[in-house]
Amino acid sequence: MKLSHESKVRLGVGIGAFVLIIGLVFGISRTLIHFDGPWDLDDVVPGLSGMDDMFDEDDLLDGGNYSARPQQLSSATFDADQFRYLDFDIAAATVDVKVVDDNKVRVIERGRVAKGVDASKAATQNIASVEDSTLKVSRSGSDDGKAIDRSVTVELPRRVAEHLKGINAHVGSGDLQIAGVICDGLDLFLGAGDVEFTGSVTDALSAEVGSGDVTFELYQAPAKSMDVSVDSGDVEITVPNSTGFTASLTVGSGDFESGFLPLGYDGETILNLEFDNGDKSATYRFEVGSGDMSFDPE
Repeated sequence: MKLSHESKVRLGVGIGAFVLIIGLVFGISRTLIHFDGPWDLDDVVPGLSGMDDMFDEDDLLDGGNYSARPQQLSSATFDADQFRYLDFDIAAATVDVKVVDDNKVRVIERGRVAKGVDASKAATQNIASVEDSTLKVSRSGSDDGKAIDRSVTVELPRRVAEHLKGINAHVGSGDLQIAGVICDGLDLFLGAGDVEFTGSVTDALSAEVGSGDVTFELYQAPAKSMDVSVDSGDVEITVPNSTGFTASLTVGSGDFESGFLPLGYDGETILNLEFDNGDKSATYRFEVGSGDMSFDPE
């Protein structure tokens, strides 16, 4: 069968267009592979941007069995006039205490929920309660797998946060952050987690630290006593330069540093060193095992 002149022209144009398209695709692919320019594949092939949003690193780590982002599991509200003490018993969660301009106290739990589980069903039962003028927040280490990466936020009205009588905290491997609080006394036991306290302790502070890390940023230091010991962890304490105290120090194989120490102290093993500052009114004791501790003026 013979083709007409017009058919031959159309066939030639079609073949040429096909070859041109193949050449363009091949050229672009080579450019994307070898060119290290200021743009990426999204600039050349629209619609691919945002594809990485479909994948989450945590999804890869847990096999995609939990939600990619934390969800609210529960929220409890309390009357601010019901308590003047805080008590924390934390095993493996993260607890964050914040000061808010409100009249209500809220305790909010969040976490990444297992696929197919309702968020409210994954909430920790009785996570917060008020007993004997004390707001108690408890989060044990045992879990039923309904949620992971749990965190608890405690929102304290300013009028309460700045007039607390005392804080008692027992922290295992979890984390505790407290900011903007003023209390008469603070009693802390820490295993392997992290604790950050920013605020004022007006009367007495006691802290026993295992292998965890603690930071005390005190705008007002205890006027009566401070007793801090660390095993293999790390403790950092800052107080106003005018703080008055008489301190005793015992150091094992660890290290103690302080801007209040007399000249010539090298921070190495020493027993029963005493030093003081200001009016010497408070009694402080520091004990270091194999860890590190610093005690410095602001």
